[in-house]
Amino acid sequence: MKNRCVQVLVLALAAAASAAVCRPVFAQTEPLRGTVFNKTDNPIKNVEVVLRTADAAEVIDEQITDEDGGFTIPMESLRPGYELHFRKDGYNDVTLPITPQQLVVASISVVMHPIFVAPSSQRVNPTPTPPPSLVIPEQRKKAIELYNKGVAAWEKAKSASDANEPAEKKAALMMIRQSASLDPTFAEPLIMLSRLAMKNQSWAEASRYSEDLIRIDPNDIDAIRTLYFSMVIMRHHIRIGDAARRLAKADPNTIASIEEHALTFFQNEVYLMAKAMYEALTEISPDPVNAYLNLGLSCAALGDVDGTRAAFEAFLERAPADHPYIETVRQDLAALDAPAIPPALESQEPLGPIK
Repeated sequence: MKNRCVQVLVLALAAAASAAVCRPVFAQTEPLRGTVFNKTDNPIKNVEVVLRTADAAEVIDEQITDEDGGFTIPMESLRPGYELHFRKDGYNDVTLPITPQQLVVASISVVMHPIFVAPSSQRVNPTPTPPPSLVIPEQRKKAIELYNKGVAAWEKAKSASDANEPAEKKAALMMIRQSASLDPTFAEPLIMLSRLAMKNQSWAEASRYSEDLIRIDPNDIDAIRTLYFSMVIMRHHIRIGDAARRLAKADPNTIASIEEHALTFFQNEVYLMAKAMYEALTEISPDPVNAYLNLGLSCAALGDVDGTRAAFEAFLERAPADHPYIETVRQDLAALDAPAIPPALESQEPLGPIK
């Protein structure tokens, strides 16, 4: 299991590379570098960035912005007319077409605006969403027809010639996506789209379809599991904790797997992921002693002194007397509380230059 996350990510990158198109002759070799800002010009981290073909049917590249809001797209993956899709919870989605000028300049800035929530005094009570049985019959009928046509077209595309297969598959996917948009309570197209996304290792896309399925059925264990594994593979430390809690609640037998994934990230020094997962495990594990220990060590590696102290104190409260790391943790806690400069040296003048 160790390094499995790294191996899967390597496979995902290989899949993206195999789908890349030839670079236009006028494009330079430098990658396209971009930064995502909010309306006050502060960078936004952990934004999902997805590069799609012009009809949005195929994912070419996907990643998450770094701590400085930055992302980098290889030039060989780009072509005029492709689209960059930006998504983050709490913000309005942004779609940016790729232009020839951007391929030459190789630098872009994107501004995302937070979703506006009106004050309670200005809100209008929305019309309640009808249950599935009350969905407009015409829409449900049209959604089912489109879905069936899309599935039939997809099956037909499998036996098409190599030259026609991509176009026929894109047309089939378009019908299935339209089916899902016509009826938000229709699960079948979302299930198919989610499975195709996983097959193509398009994990950001798979996570979005899984979230839609969970909104339809909060107990959909397959969607919950897909969402969790998508967060693991993408190393999405902001959302992995909630995904782990949801999975453990839906299926307590998965707690052991969550612990194994957390340990893998910890051993590979991916401390942001380890910290987020151990925070969740302190709530969901039947025996969270070692979760608190590794949470403290992860916080220490990240320079989070307060988090280290809180986790180690919680560990000492719960650890049995014969736990092998009790004395080590006590010494580490004492070192955290010790002054940085011995009191006897605080008042002394600094040494002058050596002659």
